[in-house]
Amino acid sequence: MSTNATTSVCPPSGDLERLVRGRLTEARSAVLSDHVGSCVSCQVRLDAMAGAGAGDLTTNLRLCQKDTPPGDSAYWNALSAAENEVRSTAAFANAPEDADGTPLPVDFLQPADEPGKLGKLGTFGIIRVVGRGGMGVVLHAYDPCLARDVAVKVIDPKLANNEVARQRFCREARAAAAVTHDNLVAVHQVDEDEASGLPYLVMQLINGESLEQRIKRTGKLPPLEVARLGMQAAAGLAAAHAGGLIHRDIKPGNILLEAATDRVKLTDFGLARAVEDVKLTRTGFVAGSPLYMAPEQARGDDIDHRADLFSLGSVLYEAATGSPPFEAKTPLAVLRRVSDETPRSLTDLSPDVPHWLSDLVDRLLAKEPKDRPQTAAEVAEVLAGELARAHALNPLDVPAEVCAGSSTRSGTAARSSRKVCWAGVACRTTPVAAGLALGAALMGLFWSPGVVERVVEKPVEVPAAPPPAESGPAPKAVLQGESGTVWTIAFLGDDNLVVGMDDGQVKIWDIKKGAVSKALEPRQGGTVWSVDVSADGKRLATTCDASVVTVWNLDNYRVENSFPQPTSTKAAVFSPNGNHLATGDRNATIRVWDLAAQIPVELRGHHGTVHSLAFSPDGTRLASAGSDGTAKVWNWADRDAVPVNLGQHKGPVYGVAFSPDGTKLATTGWDGTVRIWDVQNDRGELLHTIANAHDGDAWSVSFGGGGKWLASAGQDGVRVWDVATHAEVFSYRGRRAFHTVRFAKNGTTLAAGGRDGSVRVWELPK
Repeated sequence: MSTNATTSVCPPSGDLERLVRGRLTEARSAVLSDHVGSCVSCQVRLDAMAGAGAGDLTTNLRLCQKDTPPGDSAYWNALSAAENEVRSTAAFANAPEDADGTPLPVDFLQPADEPGKLGKLGTFGIIRVVGRGGMGVVLHAYDPCLARDVAVKVIDPKLANNEVARQRFCREARAAAAVTHDNLVAVHQVDEDEASGLPYLVMQLINGESLEQRIKRTGKLPPLEVARLGMQAAAGLAAAHAGGLIHRDIKPGNILLEAATDRVKLTDFGLARAVEDVKLTRTGFVAGSPLYMAPEQARGDDIDHRADLFSLGSVLYEAATGSPPFEAKTPLAVLRRVSDETPRSLTDLSPDVPHWLSDLVDRLLAKEPKDRPQTAAEVAEVLAGELARAHALNPLDVPAEVCAGSSTRSGTAARSSRKVCWAGVACRTTPVAAGLALGAALMGLFWSPGVVERVVEKPVEVPAAPPPAESGPAPKAVLQGESGTVWTIAFLGDDNLVVGMDDGQVKIWDIKKGAVSKALEPRQGGTVWSVDVSADGKRLATTCDASVVTVWNLDNYRVENSFPQPTSTKAAVFSPNGNHLATGDRNATIRVWDLAAQIPVELRGHHGTVHSLAFSPDGTRLASAGSDGTAKVWNWADRDAVPVNLGQHKGPVYGVAFSPDGTKLATTGWDGTVRIWDVQNDRGELLHTIANAHDGDAWSVSFGGGGKWLASAGQDGVRVWDVATHAEVFSYRGRRAFHTVRFAKNGTTLAAGGRDGSVRVWELPK
């Protein structure tokens, strides 16, 4: 019998059950649907299969229908059975952590090597169970190889024999691992446990809360906070979209906020697609969160990256008002509102919301993708620009890809908006006919708690966009880290580097061996912003998000002293004789500590975060760089002395450095310029401006070659300038921004680190 013709023979009960559950081929489903529609006997059999009673889906369908169906129709009872199947098969993806009050099972772990651990997975010591995610169990683990805490996500053991699930889990995890960004949870490793055979992925461990938890805890957020979180979330999306990934499930629960910095971290990229494949294998349905789902996603149309932007708009709406834009009493009512209704504007609901934020959210929530902002980078830039105009933009919160208020920049930098171009990606999600007989009134949509299910074809694999190429002299060494952005480095002699990482780690690298010789413990609290080695090489100072400055003894690598601070400290530098330590914090305060007496001299004059400090070679002067757009030179020992104010930069100043003879000071900052000053007198004369030094932010400067060279690090790479002629003598463009650059004492070894988590080292000719 051909499956393409209507059959007059009643099908076996097994086929009817598979029809209800959506487990037949498209052609066979169409044939049986036609038969059941005209066969009273099969309708009675369906009625018997469905059993008595109707669930929430049935009730919602009745509410959506104009006409009440016949009381003896098997249609509604069959839908009720389908609803129960959807609920049971989807439950594993939505089970709350420890929902029944019992620990989540971890019997797949190997016995622990040490007390206090739950067990082992590969080389990782498992500390505790964090919770259950869409594809499995999330564990807090310790990585002994790199001496750090990580999160390990293990595929649910129930899915271990599902080859589709295994392949998709690993494939999507590897795709996510290929995209690195400060606003994405980093995926470090994808592997399979030899003992249990379970695939797992190793991720950055985030200490903090989700946006969902914050909204529940505080209610609606202040508009400028909503804008800041939206800017960072959009920047993370831009990076993912450029790497060929679509999230498909942006919601407050997938937006994590670091405790120390409040930085946004998007999580579960690509893994929502893995959940879809599992649902397709088990039931023919796929998942999504209806409160934040784009209309085209709900309808079953092709989706691209702009579906994520609609979801982001829904999240920002909820953050600003405390409620989702399409909230309703029933699941189907939510979906109807998503597809058909326009929510009230933010300004109507909250008069304190500025019009620019309300207008942007309205655009994000446009029903048609063409009417929304076309890239996440555009969204991030709009929000950054408005925050800058509101004087509420902390430069350290600005993602590297964002250009906040490009009109304030000069030259080439003004024309560069540092946009992340989206690499065209699309996901084919065409509905099939398996649900026609039972789901015509639903437009192919079925509801279960927290999940919308839709019948789809096999998804299409999306290739990742190639990363931009590097150019310039090949480094003699690349010290590859896996802990996020490198914000600071310092030479320990000429052959060792101290590196401060995004996750609080401080590592000492042996340049010749290309390996970590020591990882300092305890780990710092949050991002390490500054490291500095004393001139005699015996002590190390570190600053981080925690309100403390730490001094380490480099003979035994132990903490020698700690200096509590009122707030996060961004910079610390030893005086040339090693007797003093200068620190600069977010509250515009500089403190010069007498290390023996542990008493500080406070210097106030900046109006904002102090980003960088440098002592003059003789130790009598201290230069500072601030977010108020100025650099200052202090005669720090004289409390009554007025600092020399160097105020030519447009925007925050990020880096300062004295020349070896102390006569010149180099500064750089947000405007992308490098400026060289004569600081021999009390006036501070500007000698030269390298106007287009970097296309975008410039973060760090360092003199080398006995004072004849000046290195700078910025958004577009690392450059070295001839101080006398101002000519460029070295240029290296990397795949990501560089935030720190240092010359070694020998004047020829140059190192730079940045957003890709690595440090590159070059040897310049003498």
